[in-house]
Amino acid sequence: MKTIIRKTVIAASLLLSLTAASFNTFAQDRPVYDRSVNPSIGIKVENAAGAGYSITDQKGNVVFNGRIAGNKTFYIPTGKLSNGTYRFLVAGNVFQEFVIK
Repeated sequence: MKTIIRKTVIAASLLLSLTAASFNTFAQDRPVYDRSVNPSIGIKVENAAGAGYSITDQKGNVVFNGRIAGNKTFYIPTGKLSNGTYRFLVAGNVFQEFVIK
C-alpha cells in the first residue's frame, strides 16, 4: 500500500512539475496591468487544485501566497501591488511574470 501511495505521489509531483515548467515559456511575454484599468487580476490554473501558489516581487519577496482551491478563477487585487515586475509561481515553479503600472 505504501508503495502505491509513494508512486502516486511521485507521479503527481512529476506531472505538476512538468506542467508548471511548460509554462515558463510564458515568462517572456509579460502582460502589463494598469491599476487604474485593472483593479484585480483574474488567475485560473487548470488541474492544480491543492497546489501552493505565491506571487513574488523583483527581489524574490513573497507578496501573496495560498493554495489553489479548484478550477475557479481567483483574483489578486492590483491596488496592493507596487509598480514593478512580479512572478506568479505554482508549486515553486514560475507560471507567469507580469508588470504592474
